[in-house]
Amino acid sequence: MEAARPTEETGNPPRALVRLGAVALAVGTGVALWLLPGPVQPEGEAKQQPRAPSATPSAARQRPASGPAMPRYRAFLRVSDGPVPDPSGTARTAGVRWFVLGHLIAGPDGCTARWAGVPSARAGAVTGRVAGIAARLRADGRHAWPVFGGPGGPELSAACPDQERLTAAYRQVIDALRPTGIDFEINDPSDPAASRRRSAAIALLQREARDRGRPLRVTFTLPATERGLAQTDLAMLRTARASGVTIDGVDLLVPLRPGGLIRLLTAARSAHRQLAAVLGVTGRALWRRMGLTPVLDSPADLGPLQARRLAVFRARTGLGWLSTGGARPGDETVRVLAGPGPARDDQGESVATVGGTTRVP
Repeated sequence: MEAARPTEETGNPPRALVRLGAVALAVGTGVALWLLPGPVQPEGEAKQQPRAPSATPSAARQRPASGPAMPRYRAFLRVSDGPVPDPSGTARTAGVRWFVLGHLIAGPDGCTARWAGVPSARAGAVTGRVAGIAARLRADGRHAWPVFGGPGGPELSAACPDQERLTAAYRQVIDALRPTGIDFEINDPSDPAASRRRSAAIALLQREARDRGRPLRVTFTLPATERGLAQTDLAMLRTARASGVTIDGVDLLVPLRPGGLIRLLTAARSAHRQLAAVLGVTGRALWRRMGLTPVLDSPADLGPLQARRLAVFRARTGLGWLSTGGARPGDETVRVLAGPGPARDDQGESVATVGGTTRVP
């Protein structure tokens, strides 16, 4: 009997200790792999996953707006009372196809849109110049989208209680700029009445655009943390879908601190899980409808090594676009984000800086 008992070789650790170490290694490796970009998922694989529940039966039938593929690069153009930079040259030399123009907020009467930082007396002249720039970009095959909301003041739906006047205010901007899409940067989604007014107006404008054979795309820009999106933001998106709005994308604003790349990627993965239930799509198809915007306090917050990891993350997940907000990153970081390989998509889109904000595909 004694001969049958396993013996431990001299100098080797007890087997129980070995097992404990193996378990700890497996758990640590699993966490690390979860944080790193996952493998590219074949297009058909998402169809085999359980379908996320939709907000309403009508929402389940919603699809992104038809037409040419939405560009993956958005360069922010800050509209101000001074000279508005003409991005046409930048678009031609850097290959930028997608600009967002901001920010449009509520004017003094609450139901008229104006550019943040532009006095009401100058709003008409500035809008005329912006319309001219948008027309030149459009003629060159580019896109110029207005951004409603942002940090400069209340978004129109929060200040205008009249549904017809609110819809008319949005329509006036769309008629002036003739964009292929619009973006909403919502800072206070906790007002259900404002969400319903905004959603009803957007749904109507999208129907009008479809009737004219020129679909209007809609994206939302929202803050995110490691836990993902706030419940109020998710509720606002559900209200939009339930009202018939087709949501073509959600851009995540995530503050980035030195060494905080894991926080950024964790926020993206958390939001991906949340948006599967809200938007009714999963896997790579959902990643294509998401953008990721690290907000920088200083150029040192995002270095070349982190930029390479972000580019790989985008390439492997199929993330729709990367962006940076706040401080402009260093030139080498910009070159990495815009360079060949994972940081450049199959359309060859690159990077540009307009108005102090860099947007990367």
